[in-house]
Amino acid sequence: MSHHIFHYHYSILFGYFYFIMPGLSLLSQTEVAKLCPRERAFCLIKALQGQCYGNSVKAETLKRTCSCACDAVHFDRIQSCCRTVGRQEMEFCLPLCRYNTTLDELNTGLGYKCVSQLTIWAYCAADVTDNTACCEQRGIAPECLSFCKGDVPTCDLQSLFTYQPCLRYIETITHCHMKNLSSVPRWNPEWTGRCEWDGSD
Repeated sequence: MSHHIFHYHYSILFGYFYFIMPGLSLLSQTEVAKLCPRERAFCLIKALQGQCYGNSVKAETLKRTCSCACDAVHFDRIQSCCRTVGRQEMEFCLPLCRYNTTLDELNTGLGYKCVSQLTIWAYCAADVTDNTACCEQRGIAPECLSFCKGDVPTCDLQSLFTYQPCLRYIETITHCHMKNLSSVPRWNPEWTGRCEWDGSD
C-alpha cells in the first residue's frame, strides 16, 4: 500500500493551465523555474507531473530535451527520502544523496565520514525496486548486487567498508535505479535499516 496521498489540482505556470500531482515532487513550479530558467514551461510541467521517471520512450526523450527539470525532480525524489528516513545528526551527508554522485566524491573525507549512510542511500536510490536484473546485464559483481536491490544489510562500520569495491559501479547502479523509477514514489517514510548505527567506532 502506498504511504503517499496525492491531490490532483490545476495550477498556472507562465500563463498556462496544467494538471499536476503535487505529491510527485516537493518542489513547486516556481522553484523548478528558478533552478532551470532556460527551460521552457513545457519541461517544467512534464517534470512536475512525474513524466521524467522510468525508461519509456517519452521519459527518455524528456530527460534529453528537459535535462535540468528532470534532474531537479530526480534530485528532489532521492533527497526527500534521505531526509525523511535518515538520522538528523547525519544531515551533513545529504550532499552525497544524489543519483549523480561520483566515485571521486565518495572517496573524499565526506564520503568516508558518511559510509554508515550507505544503507539509507541504497534504499532511497532504489525506491523499493529490485533492479538486480539490470545490474547483472551490465556486469555488476555478484557481491555488489545488494546495492541493486536497495538492501545493504549491515550498519556495522567494518562490514560496510567491505562494500567499498562496489562503489566503482556506482554510476551503473544509479543508472539502473533511475531507469526503473515509477512516477509515484514508493519509499516508506517509516522505513528503518535492518540494524541501528550508533555513531561509535
